[in-house]
This record gives sequence, C-alpha cells and structure tokens, in this order.
Amino acid sequence: MMASRDFHVFSKDGQSYLFLSQPVAVFKIDDDTRRVLQRVEQAEPLSGEFEERRGEEAQAFIEHHCRKAPPARALRAPEDIGDKVAGLYLFLSQECNLKCAYCYGDEGEYGRRGRMDAATLEHAFDTFFAGGEGRHFATFFGGEPLMNFPLMKTTARLSERFRREGKGDVSLGIVTNGTFYNKEIGKFFRDHINDVTFSLDGPPDLTDSQRLSKRGGSVYRTATENIRKFTADPSFNWAFRSIVTRAGHDRVAEIYRHLENFRPGGIGVVNVDVPEDNPLYLDDGQYWRFVEQIVEINREGLRSFIEGDQPVAFEYPFYILFYFISRRHALYHCNAGTNLLAVTAEGDVYPCHRFVGTEEFNMGNVANPRLRQSERYREIRQRFVDATVDNREGCRDCWARYLCGGSCAKYSHAEHGDIAPPVMRHCLYIKTVIEEILPDIVALVQSAETRQALMERLKAAVSNRYGSRGMEEEAPVA
Repeated sequence: MMASRDFHVFSKDGQSYLFLSQPVAVFKIDDDTRRVLQRVEQAEPLSGEFEERRGEEAQAFIEHHCRKAPPARALRAPEDIGDKVAGLYLFLSQECNLKCAYCYGDEGEYGRRGRMDAATLEHAFDTFFAGGEGRHFATFFGGEPLMNFPLMKTTARLSERFRREGKGDVSLGIVTNGTFYNKEIGKFFRDHINDVTFSLDGPPDLTDSQRLSKRGGSVYRTATENIRKFTADPSFNWAFRSIVTRAGHDRVAEIYRHLENFRPGGIGVVNVDVPEDNPLYLDDGQYWRFVEQIVEINREGLRSFIEGDQPVAFEYPFYILFYFISRRHALYHCNAGTNLLAVTAEGDVYPCHRFVGTEEFNMGNVANPRLRQSERYREIRQRFVDATVDNREGCRDCWARYLCGGSCAKYSHAEHGDIAPPVMRHCLYIKTVIEEILPDIVALVQSAETRQALMERLKAAVSNRYGSRGMEEEAPVA
C-alpha cells in the first residue's frame, strides 16, 4: 500500500473523498473505501478478507491513476532558483505616525529608527537590479514609507534610468497605512505605482481601537478618505491587509463585507501574531472561530471567482485553488530568502521584511560591493533554498505538503528557533481549508472548459495582484 504521506481520506457533507498528494488529484469514494484507507493512513492493520480486498482495489486504482496522470510539476524547485533577486522590500522609513497595538516592528522602527538615504537606495539597486536580468519589483515598506516621500520620487527616477539603460525593469509597489495624501502623492501613485496594499482592520471601531495615531484623531476616517482619493482613478492594483485580534475574532465576515465596499482587488485577513500572554492573542476557541469564518468567506469568493467576478481573497485558500487547478507542487511557503529580500534604512539585508532586526539573519549590507559573493550572504540564502517541504522535518511526511509549501519561516523560527519545523496552527489551518474547499472546487469544475477558464482567471489574478512577483517567478510571495 502507498505511503500515508501521499494520500488522505476525509468526509464532507456526507460524501467521502480521496486526495492524492503526488498527482494533486481528488476523487469521490464510498464510505467503506474511506474507512479502509483511513486505517492505512493511520498505520492500523487491516482485518478480514473484505478490508484486505478493498485495500487492494484502492491500491490498484491509485497506482493506475498515478501511472496515467501527467506528473505534477513543482512550481519552483531548488534547481530553478538562480542568483537573481526578483524583489526587494525597501525600508524607506523606519519611523511611523501610528502606534498599532500588534506591531511586530517596534512601532515601525525595528530597533533602529531612521530613514533610507539616496546612497543606500542606489547601492540596493546596483546590488540586486543592475544585472540585466529583466523584471524586478521594489516594494516601499516601513514604518510608514510615505514619511520619506522624497526618496520614493528618487526611486522612480532611478527605476526609469535602469529601464532606459537596460539594467533592469523595476516595477514599484507600496505597503501603506493610507494616512498620508496630497495631490502630489496621488499623482505619483498614478504615474509610478503598480501595486498598493492598504493596512486597514475593517470597520471604524476595530481599526481605531487597534491602529492609533500618535497625533490623535481617527485613523479609520483619515485612511478611508485618502483611500477613496487614491483609488478614484484606478491606475494601479490595490488590496487591503487586515489583522484580526481577539476583539474581531468573530467578526471576520463583517470585516470582509466592510472592505468589499471599497472594491479592492484583494482582501487579505490574518490572525494577529503576538505571544500567548498578550491580550490581543486568540485562544484556541477564538482561533477556530476565525478559521471557520475564513473558510466560509473563501467558499463564497470561490463561486464568485469562477463566475468571473473580481476575487476578494488572497490568503491560503486562493493559493490552494491555484496549486490544485494548475496541478503544481508548492515546495516553498513563499520566495523569502531566495528571490525576495528586504533592505533596511541603513542598508542591511534580510531574508524578508519579517526577519528585519533578527541579527542571526542579517545577510550583510548593500554598501559592500561584494555582498552577494560573501560567505554569510550565500550561507543564509542557501538555508532558504534548501528549506523545501520535502526537506523540512514535520512537513516531508504530511499529505498536505504540496498544497501548502510549509509555514512561514519567520513564524517557525519564532516558535522553534529554526526556520524548518512547521507551526501547528498553520498546519491545522491548511488541512482544514483543504478539506472544506476542495469538495467545492470539484463540484464547480466538472468540465474541461470551466477548468481552463478558471486557470486563465487564476493566472490573471496572480499576475495583476503581484506583477513580476507572481507568474514570472512562478510562485506567490509573502
């Protein structure tokens, strides 16, 4: 019988299903077959002639399908990862005008308050974007990057020069709290920005209780007034990113509905990342209420997406859909540490924005002309290249690994002191979503025409949302 890591059986609404990990396929099965395969999956011996015969029949079916099915392809394997760095998070400002209750970055300062200067910016571009390697992206980050708007304008000019000189085609994005706006900033967004993520936590009471202005006043009111101005002329892709704390754990649907009114291209909702003793932390019961609502929102979004409407969910369920329909294996959680890096205001390089300030992962500084040849840079980068789900302890034997890609390396390191072991809540989240969403996918994509149409919409959605971060590098990013 095949290894338990390569299949999984489950039930949904009275129907049993068999999921095959390697070919990325799901089948309806009868309850007797499910019970027999469940015993195999749980390493329990089969008893009696009926169970043994049914097990042999199931094994024969699985082997037959795996032989005839085209092999699933890795979305991005270690051998596909070259030296190119496709994208950078640029910490233009390690300062912020807000004081968010859950901020993991020490009020946006990450332990070193400051603003990036033009010399550091140019070092970053010369280090990572000047190799004539085609498309790249740079995301303005912080803190609040608009607190260093002059350097954003410098970046646009630098990008244009690199494009003109054939060094690299750099597209620009930004993650912002939306509280800064004037006509010059609005024009800059229209002329130079490809992707915008606005940080907003939903209705006014939730946003204003969690995202506090250091000058006072309603962050929600200021941000939403500005967002409507920014998006009045839809010249860029834009989305929301919301953090759910204990206060909003049972209001996920309300948060989605509220943000949908702004007609964004995507809404990302994640649970708060704080220690257990923090009053914002979701206990187990609150966390599972959060997950239940995420599943329902994504179930609705799936139907809407297949019908051709604008997708609204850009969290794990969306990517599970992408991997399943395209029959790809996700070997990585994201591009962090390989094709995606972060550069701080002082020029220090980290595997991604979440690792900034964790000195174990400081890869060096862009002022060093030989940074990318340095032993430290290459050693840290190789750790991330090697961290596929097939190499990660706790992932390699999981049936869901190829629809998951493993948990966030930073979350793993925070919990285990190592980037490899998975985070249990992430594992349970992914498995729950797969069992809840895959039957809906099977029901909705019965015809080849529907599957093809859905694949085209998925490609367009990933490309529109992430630009060169998505389809060119063949993997969504964090």
